[in-house]
Amino acid sequence: MESKKLIEKVIKEFDANPLIIDEIGNYKNDKKYIEMMKYSYLKTLEKCIELIPNKDSTICEFGSFFGILAKSLRYSGYKVNACDIPFFYDRESVKKYYAKSGVNSFSFNLRDYFLPFENSSQDLLIACETFEHLNFNPLPIIKEINRIIKLGGYFYIAMPNADSFVKRIRYLFFGKQPNFSPKQLFEQLDKNNNMVVGLHWREYSTNEIRQLVEPFGFKMIYKKFDSNIDFLNSKYLNSLIKKIIFSIPGCKPNQIIIFKKIKNSNINLTINKDS
Repeated sequence: MESKKLIEKVIKEFDANPLIIDEIGNYKNDKKYIEMMKYSYLKTLEKCIELIPNKDSTICEFGSFFGILAKSLRYSGYKVNACDIPFFYDRESVKKYYAKSGVNSFSFNLRDYFLPFENSSQDLLIACETFEHLNFNPLPIIKEINRIIKLGGYFYIAMPNADSFVKRIRYLFFGKQPNFSPKQLFEQLDKNNNMVVGLHWREYSTNEIRQLVEPFGFKMIYKKFDSNIDFLNSKYLNSLIKKIIFSIPGCKPNQIIIFKKIKNSNINLTINKDS
């Protein structure tokens, strides 16, 4: 099935049977988020199929959230491991939801620095909109990712582009950091908002991501500045000026970086969670 139609099929399934991953279950906001991310789901699915033509392969996705990409990959023929934090995925309803689609679901926190998978068991690991949410040292997790990816396998990252010219201008003239405001810290701990992972604790440039990942046995093979949504056709940006600005390569707010595992990591890390 064509990738675009497949994404639409999975979204329709979500509409008919929404996946409730938190204690609020705000379907209206969940649906809005999914519609906004549809372009990102599509581009990621297309790139994964290009990277991994063998449908007998295993793909692991961090931050699967509502499972749109995970289910789309499963329906494309791959074996899929959908992963997210226990607050979202340690629920019987979530496990049954995924089991019905033939997707394996896992709940764990990256803060524990351990991934519940065997060595060299994954052909591709996807981390879309994940690393900017980590408020702890990510190096042990990158080492773990190297451990579970097969030699010659891929590590796909999509995240905000800290090199965006727009973000640099906003910081230069307005002092606005590319992360969060003090107000949002209060919102995160407000039980009525339930913003568990909404804050960007650290955004990275492409060069910084290379410096983090490549020492662990990876080689960058692809990079592209893009956006999570189709800005030119987006109903979420009603300003023509904004659409023009975000269509300029140096202003694109998101980046996609793909690494290939070329060797096992030989770096020894001293892990101190109190650091």
